[in-house]
Amino acid sequence: MVTEYVTYNRPKVTAIKMTKGPFLFKSFLGSWTFKEISNDKTEVIFLYSFSLRFPFNLLTKFIKNNLQINVKQRLIDLKLNIENESTKA
Repeated sequence: MVTEYVTYNRPKVTAIKMTKGPFLFKSFLGSWTFKEISNDKTEVIFLYSFSLRFPFNLLTKFIKNNLQINVKQRLIDLKLNIENESTKA
């Protein structure tokens, strides 16, 4: 998938839109928001919106569940990576 930034306000938020991607997606948008809770905690929110081309739209529930699993794993990886970097400092 090829995306472009539509909003970028480091380090708080970024938003993207798909410019070229898998044929199944008619459109794909996403935003990542980072909110510092305390010195050692940050809340991260990933929001995605998409529409699918026919006949893939018949599989919307399956594709949505697959994306949710993917995003959860990305958040786990992000957390582990950040924690590992902070222990090196």
